[in-house]
Amino acid sequence: MTCSNREILIEAAPQRLEAAYREIFTDGALQFLARLVAEFDSEAEQLLQNRVKRRLLIEEGSWVPEFCNPSESLEWTVEPLPARLRNRKLDLGDVSPANTVHFTDCLYANVQGIQVDFDDGHCPTWRNTIQGISNVTRAVQGTLQGAPADVQAYPLLMLRPRAFNMIEHHCIVNGKEVIGPLFDFALLMYHNGRTMANLGIGPFFYLSKIEDPSETTLWNKIFTWTENQLSLPNGTIKACVLIENILAAFRMEDILYAIKEHAIGLNCGIWDYCASIIAKFGWRKEFLLPDRNKYVNMGQPFLRNYMRLLINVCHRRGALATGGMAAKILPRGKEKSNLSDDEIIESVKLTKSVEIDAGVDGFMIYDLRMVDAINELWEGKTHGDNQLNILPNINHVTADSLLQIPKGGVTIDGLNNNIRVALLFIYHWLTGSGVFFLNGSVEDSATAEISRSQLWQWIRMGAVLEDRENAIVTRQLVYQMMDKIISSAYRAWCITPADRKRLLSAKYMLLDVISSRHYIEYITTHLNDSHKFRTLHNKNDGLMAKL
Repeated sequence: MTCSNREILIEAAPQRLEAAYREIFTDGALQFLARLVAEFDSEAEQLLQNRVKRRLLIEEGSWVPEFCNPSESLEWTVEPLPARLRNRKLDLGDVSPANTVHFTDCLYANVQGIQVDFDDGHCPTWRNTIQGISNVTRAVQGTLQGAPADVQAYPLLMLRPRAFNMIEHHCIVNGKEVIGPLFDFALLMYHNGRTMANLGIGPFFYLSKIEDPSETTLWNKIFTWTENQLSLPNGTIKACVLIENILAAFRMEDILYAIKEHAIGLNCGIWDYCASIIAKFGWRKEFLLPDRNKYVNMGQPFLRNYMRLLINVCHRRGALATGGMAAKILPRGKEKSNLSDDEIIESVKLTKSVEIDAGVDGFMIYDLRMVDAINELWEGKTHGDNQLNILPNINHVTADSLLQIPKGGVTIDGLNNNIRVALLFIYHWLTGSGVFFLNGSVEDSATAEISRSQLWQWIRMGAVLEDRENAIVTRQLVYQMMDKIISSAYRAWCITPADRKRLLSAKYMLLDVISSRHYIEYITTHLNDSHKFRTLHNKNDGLMAKL
């Protein structure tokens, strides 16, 4: 499909999504997308090049950990938040709008927001992307089948576009494939921005994988330009920035300052954050991250300091500070658990109580069945919309303290868990799903990132296994353990030829990632750009062009 005199090529509609496709890719929407891409593509490209330069500085030893925030000495606060954004206690996380049933169920939940996810919890097949944008648009317009009648009664739809590392391969503007977040943002805003603003329900966003203040500066420009294009008052668009990259932790204040007229606040994300430490410094012995299930949690000083610093920065500037997602879920269907439902809920409440006591204004959960219990937790611990009055003491938080990796070793259980999570994440991506369930938790790209990062690092370092005498992690050991996991899957659930073929493909794709001489920055980029993933989903959708 082409549009006016601007060169826009859009891949054909997936089978059975022709109606949604026509609703989304109108001439007006395509012209808006083309204008936005023409305006910001070069700056987005520069952003990606700056990331490469930053990485080279680290590798050559020119980068030192230090807080560098010129805005710290200025008097400023974020713009006042609309009434509905002042209470951010509970969001449902990882909600891919392509999963129509789950997305619709979430609209009935007694929570403040839904993280409508085109990023960590979403697999960006062409089919999923179209279905997701269509479902969001129909929900906002009040035409989504099965959704509540009153759109303003929904939890707020907190839209999370893809991060800058992702490309939308199915759309070409002026001869170049479009950078994923520009595609998502343009279409979501064109179809929903004015309606959300008129109803007082948005448009509100999560911004992920941010590294530097220049990146929120770019988003701020995009927001202002879009407000002007759609005749919205400046500051209508609001966003929460995820501080899930170690480099961003040293620039938090300037990151928030750069987007202050559009800011909701900042968010902590533990697993992407830990994976980023391996991404940036993981070849150095002092950054060997131990078994994450045994030794890595928000109680560890390097993570506790990061959270306290984030809360302090936000609250001093009138912004909200939110924590990560509780990934635990209650047993589903015929699943069995060693713990009762009450015990699982209590373990989540215990973990999240630590964050509430530290001063966070909210966090996310996945399981709808936990909503009432977590609301009770908040009611018992706080008495206002937020905790802006809490200002953690950060006198002891030094730049070096954010890089003090906890002591501890590697265990066979930890190794096995990382292999399973990374392998099954790739397998489920090949099926078109961005999340899956394993051992009582929801797993997404964040847990896949930390899992495969640790495998790469442990092999690279020859990490010592603390529960096996004179044993270290080797590529051969990982291969052997992976084959055992696959053999067990063949006996238990991976029965059809198509499923077995996918699992075998996942094995070889994971081996590529963990054996790579140079660390692969994002597993999602690697998979999204892979020939296997793209041809598999084009074939399934019956598209005209086989990429």
